[in-house]
Amino acid sequence: MKRLLKILLACALACSMLLSAMPAVQAKEFDNKIEVKIDGVDIKTDNGYFFVYPNKTDSVRKIKADEFNFRYTKIFVFDKDGLMIEAGENMFANSATQSGSIQQYLSIPAGGFAFAFKGAGSAELKSCYSVVTENAMHYNSTISVIHEAYGSYTDTHFTVEYNNPKKSETAKTFLFVGNSATYVNGTPIKFKGLALAAGLDVDVDYSTVGSSYLSEFANESHTNGITLRRKLKDNKYDYVVLQDAGTCVYYNTKPAVDKLLPLIEANGAEALLYMRYSASSTAQGRVEGTKQHYDNYSQISKELSIPYAPAALAYAICIEKYPEINLYSDDNSHHSKEGSYLIACTMLMSYLGVDPRGNSYDAQLGDIAAKLQECAYIACTEGYNFEEEPEKEDTFTDKKGDVYKNIAVKKPYTVTGSVYTSDKWTDADASGKPIGKLTDGTYAEDGTDPMVGCWKNVGHAVTIDLGSISQLRAFKTDMFGNTAWGITDPKDATVTVEISNDGVKFNSVGVVNASNRTADGDWTRYDFILELGAPVMAKYVRLTFNGGVFNWVSEISVYGTESESGNTETSDTDDSDEAESQGSQTDEEAESTEESLPEYKEHENKSIAWLYWVIGGVVAAAVIAIAIFITKKK
Repeated sequence: MKRLLKILLACALACSMLLSAMPAVQAKEFDNKIEVKIDGVDIKTDNGYFFVYPNKTDSVRKIKADEFNFRYTKIFVFDKDGLMIEAGENMFANSATQSGSIQQYLSIPAGGFAFAFKGAGSAELKSCYSVVTENAMHYNSTISVIHEAYGSYTDTHFTVEYNNPKKSETAKTFLFVGNSATYVNGTPIKFKGLALAAGLDVDVDYSTVGSSYLSEFANESHTNGITLRRKLKDNKYDYVVLQDAGTCVYYNTKPAVDKLLPLIEANGAEALLYMRYSASSTAQGRVEGTKQHYDNYSQISKELSIPYAPAALAYAICIEKYPEINLYSDDNSHHSKEGSYLIACTMLMSYLGVDPRGNSYDAQLGDIAAKLQECAYIACTEGYNFEEEPEKEDTFTDKKGDVYKNIAVKKPYTVTGSVYTSDKWTDADASGKPIGKLTDGTYAEDGTDPMVGCWKNVGHAVTIDLGSISQLRAFKTDMFGNTAWGITDPKDATVTVEISNDGVKFNSVGVVNASNRTADGDWTRYDFILELGAPVMAKYVRLTFNGGVFNWVSEISVYGTESESGNTETSDTDDSDEAESQGSQTDEEAESTEESLPEYKEHENKSIAWLYWVIGGVVAAAVIAIAIFITKKK
């Protein structure tokens, strides 16, 4: 009997030790519990509705997306404790870069499992899917989830439990507006997870569509614009995060932001910017793309006082500091899970002012999370030092060898043509005024470049205000043509150049024909260059483009020497008069110097006089002292 008791006690002790070593089982009660009979384990999804894919190893199991035909299924991924960590749908292994699948492999953590189901199989599971993904826009991939849900399976059944979402009255609500550079891998959800781990209550919502432009959301007639306006009407937000397409530059994004700001303000929300990363598949392209996005978002941020999350800078920092971390997904264009987490960390600090370093939410990235947190912190506090590029100055060398610079850069201008309303090539803001593409100092090489500024109407004129009467030597502009697009080839076009001192009366200085033809596919490009026989003086320059219906122009250069005095008066003096004028200015400067000189001398003389008084006082005191000494001696 005693021996039996010892055996029972030993068994009890062993069981106790075994139980203590097992992962804790969730004892929490959930609002919803769904149980379905599975059609198989590790089999294709061609026959049936519900399937389980376990990972009984100590390392991550990677399944190619088309191995079990996941294309028409939704997927839940659970860790070893049964906690749901990812969800996704429509995965397929298109290996083409850029246009390929974002995620070609399903990754199952050690000891965890995945569950795939077809949408028609269970309306309850579809509801669970909507809850855990927070209705985030995504495709061809899985995204991180933080909504608490647990799953388990047997040889015959799968079970998932989760709670219904409860909206917090105190949560700060963020609406994300953009495209796949925002929604891929559940970046807003990761941002929410980081905020919650920091003790901040945050909710996220989406108005995101793949390959979309902010200009589409700004357009009240576009599907994206209609959807966004409906969201802003039906919901109250604290912040609206704006992100534009990868090809966009300042001239595309700024007009769209200008149109969106009144909508955001009417909602009572504050606008924020997300400086997206470069989607280029080459190292050089990523460097250039990073600079492009920095220039775009930082300039808008400065002009409109809108905070931005510097994800592009964090990418550049991480690529240099931790090259072993892959920030890009399987298509080598979109962000990976690591990249998504890095972006979310920059948002945490930029939008909420919270240092991401040491945050407990790591999105199952382990030690990598700390490195990404560090890179985000550096980007937000120190920025990124771009390599200084040699300044490219637009100059013209005349026949004598004299060099003149382009003095029209950043100068304002007016246009008589009608606004071309294309989001990418327009040169007009929301009010119809020029936004400055034609004098930004940049010539485009391709007609698709967004630096091109287009105006409509044959014979439209551009008048540039140089700010002061300046010496002008030559003029240059360009025109693009693409007959397939309905843009007339400018080979027969002409440009008339006129000048004025008052902006009212203009005199022609020449008409120039097309030259220096270049071609790129269906696009042709011509230069229009006019060199004057002798310099002329003027404050205004007007170029009239006599070409097609669309004037596809990227830049206008006026080469000369700006007036240093800023004088706007005309002068009829010849060289000798000018010399006399300069002489009189010199006399005035000398007179001014002489007038100020006595004041300095007087101050100097006062200082010397004070010194004399001090010396005299010391001598007098010494004489008195000696006299007293002699008197006492006697």
